[in-house]
Amino acid sequence: MDSTVQIGLVVLIYTTAILFILIAIFLIKLMHTSTKLAKNLSKTSQMINQELEPTLAELKETLGSINSIVKNADEKMEQVKGAMDKLLGVPFMIGNKMRGLFSGLKEGLSVGIKLFRR
Repeated sequence: MDSTVQIGLVVLIYTTAILFILIAIFLIKLMHTSTKLAKNLSKTSQMINQELEPTLAELKETLGSINSIVKNADEKMEQVKGAMDKLLGVPFMIGNKMRGLFSGLKEGLSVGIKLFRR
């Protein structure tokens, strides 16, 4: 029985050693793959930064152009609004003066008619 326990312990030791070696191999492979992945991610981020800078510069320039167009359109609309106010204001002023003139004529005619009626 002593030799059976001894053989069992030897098999257990060899099996444990083989499992530790396999685990070590898988860990080394995992570290190697992780290192390659980190390097690829670093290269990818550098490429994205290089491509993104000119794109952002163009976008900034485009937004500046759009902003100037909007400001110009806003100024033109204010000018048109001012011109329309002036254009529509003239008939109202004339209408108010004509209303005053007609009311004066109407009162004058009514007073004249009353004067000649007596």
